[in-house]
Amino acid sequence: MTTEQMEEERVDTLAAEYRSKGYAVHVRPAENDLPPFLREFKPEIVATSPAGNVVIEVTSLPRFDAEETQRLAEAVERNPGWRFDVAFVNPPVAPDIPAQEHLADDEQVTRMLENAETLSREGHVEAAGLIAYSALETILRRLAQSEAPQIERQSSSRVLKELYSLGKIHPDTFEKLLPLMEFRNAVAHGFRPRNAAPSIPEMIDEIRHLQTAA
Repeated sequence: MTTEQMEEERVDTLAAEYRSKGYAVHVRPAENDLPPFLREFKPEIVATSPAGNVVIEVTSLPRFDAEETQRLAEAVERNPGWRFDVAFVNPPVAPDIPAQEHLADDEQVTRMLENAETLSREGHVEAAGLIAYSALETILRRLAQSEAPQIERQSSSRVLKELYSLGKIHPDTFEKLLPLMEFRNAVAHGFRPRNAAPSIPEMIDEIRHLQTAA
């Protein structure tokens, strides 16, 4: 299957998926069918519903234009009720990262953070750290979808560091989150952490701030 055929298949799959969720889906809409802020672009899919609207770019790595994607993402972000997604037909995926699953939604992230708080209060620091980091990872990958989609399925540490290097994570926030990342990595892979666990309540506050800003 050629890259062009894979892109067409991905467009058809996403269009069907959004229609099944009740969206009105327009595949490669004409300029006159687009809202004014999108008319200088050529999005593959525009899906609209009373609950919200989505602009989707479907691309492959050889065809990916980071500058144009950034312009489109910024145009969408300036309009309330709209969000932007990028779908790669052949995304670079780290060996231990799921290639097809969708990211958790805001409700799931909120629930994870609440569970992490409960576990922390009960003294289950390792479990609290793992769940808190899972919530953080969701937020970071969602941010990467619009800011650096080529790394969205890479390791969480790379995603965090790349977003920091792009100026999307404040230096103070980055420094606070590093200990949580190191603690999580040690626990998740069966090692004894070299340093004491960071304050999980403080980490959760930082993650909630990112969630609100995302």
